[in-house]
Amino acid sequence: MNNLDFMKKFKPEKTCLKEFKYWIVCLREKQATLGAAVILLKRETNSLGNVLPEEATEFPKVIKWYEETCQKKFSPIVFNYIILMFNDKFVHYHALPRYDKEINLFGMTWQDIDYPRMVNLKRDGPLDEAKLIEIKKYMQN
Repeated sequence: MNNLDFMKKFKPEKTCLKEFKYWIVCLREKQATLGAAVILLKRETNSLGNVLPEEATEFPKVIKWYEETCQKKFSPIVFNYIILMFNDKFVHYHALPRYDKEINLFGMTWQDIDYPRMVNLKRDGPLDEAKLIEIKKYMQN
């Protein structure tokens, strides 16, 4: 993880689930839905139109890994991806597994109360670091 200062808000040194050549998948501190992540381009650019062909070619592999991991661990019924770039003006996707049932894991009950509508990304605050690490380790095994 070199030269990733521009994405320090997402704390990749703590939240990285998997690093690829051009992309990094980080667990969101605010788990709007269980397994919510941010998929960040490892090169700073403020436009999706500036993504290089080799970066774009790798992206489906990143999504495949993320979706297969979430399916194996949590069994979501669908995935939503959002590109906002309101405050963080570099290429990144918010990846959100969606659920139509409660999930009891990590000593918590997880409910996707917005399903099937748009997820409210601001509803919950960040998880404490210990809980975030527990989810991260579970997803990496």
